[in-house]
Amino acid sequence: MVITLSLILQMVGIALLMTALYLIIGIIPGTDETSVLVPMTLILVTLKLNPLVIMAGFMAAVVTLNIADSIPTAITSIPGGVMSTPLVGHSQTLKKHGYTSYSVQWMMLGSLIGVLVSFPIALAFWGLFEFISVQTGIEISNFIKKYNEYIFLGGAILMSLTNKEKLICLLSIIPFGFVTAFLRNPGLVVNNTLLNAFIGGRKLSMTPFFLSITTGPLLFALFELMFPNVFKSQKVEGKMTVILDDVIKKSEKGHKRIIRKTGIASAIGSLLFFMSPVGVTMMLGEFSTKNEKDEVQQALQGVSVVNGLSSATYLAGIMISLFVFAFPISPAALGPGSVIFDKAGSPIILADYAGLAVPKGNLLVAIIIGLVIGLSITVSLGMKYSHKMTELVFKYISQETVLIFLFSIIALLSFAEAGIYGLIIVVGVGLLSGWLNKKGAGYGVQFMALYAGGLFITILKALF
Repeated sequence: MVITLSLILQMVGIALLMTALYLIIGIIPGTDETSVLVPMTLILVTLKLNPLVIMAGFMAAVVTLNIADSIPTAITSIPGGVMSTPLVGHSQTLKKHGYTSYSVQWMMLGSLIGVLVSFPIALAFWGLFEFISVQTGIEISNFIKKYNEYIFLGGAILMSLTNKEKLICLLSIIPFGFVTAFLRNPGLVVNNTLLNAFIGGRKLSMTPFFLSITTGPLLFALFELMFPNVFKSQKVEGKMTVILDDVIKKSEKGHKRIIRKTGIASAIGSLLFFMSPVGVTMMLGEFSTKNEKDEVQQALQGVSVVNGLSSATYLAGIMISLFVFAFPISPAALGPGSVIFDKAGSPIILADYAGLAVPKGNLLVAIIIGLVIGLSITVSLGMKYSHKMTELVFKYISQETVLIFLFSIIALLSFAEAGIYGLIIVVGVGLLSGWLNKKGAGYGVQFMALYAGGLFITILKALF
């Protein structure tokens, strides 16, 4: 595949379009990364665009969304998406001290640091594995492919041990992983004629389950409103007042320390690419700020580190999965990048994960174009117009509209994959996920258990 000027212009054009689109979507509070990335990527694939054009658009969308959804969190303390949830507490602290606008700048800088750190680390992984393969003749990717579910199980255990509710997290891994694996493909365990007729022989992909987990707390909260006592305690009268503070107050303290901690956290997050980005962000974000005594300094470090981790874990997970393994070894690749790694319909990955369908060097060019355009536009516009953009969203886009949009996408994807069965499964898993989340088993543990679920089915079949 030769990269021509025409192809470069196409990559630039789609990167600009996706950046503009996801800059708007990211500012809408409550949107989920997977639910808004997957459909648009699927549209690009369905349109049969050049694989490099798809890749450039996808990478621009990823970095733009990771940055943009932190803007409403900084200004209103309402999470723009799942990855921005750890920012809420820090944004409230900075708002109290008059640092709202200044915090947006550190969020943008943190995302930039995350990309700049994770990109060379991903390339270093690629180079290291290529060197080992050439020198030893061992295909490491084939070895890891056999044991990737064990890696996810190890990640689930590690995240459980770093969680406050360690016992609940550990006890939830096997049941949750087994249930989700069984529901994805019941035929692996039960050969029932009635069940097979209801399912129609179809198998659910990871995407509906990923969406169920991320929207689980919201779905469970809505379910609880069916009980009169809960509804009465949650009922709020009148309109919500949101104050957008335009006062820019700067702190000159600890700039180098914030940058250093963001860089270190982003590097560690990149090395933990096989673990849930949400879990890694929460775990390292809390760890990197716990020794800071000054409240403002701690919050500024927090928003920078969290945004750096968010960008680093996504980028490293997707790039390493592509260049080193050619199959999804990270939750970022399995979730938001699921269309890119879909062996049945992806124009980038060969059938049965046999390798890449396009040269790695060409793919790297597309990634760089997407990253540069997404980063440069989002950071510059975010710093300059964050308040104005957020004001427009809060004035003209209601939260109810966002929720309907989110649930509609989930329903559409689930029904397209498995009809009524898909809808029932997504709602059921969402309620279970929300309940577990409330008990202390958070997103990270659930994601890792989901990816390890096939291992539990294999063990069960071997025993019986």
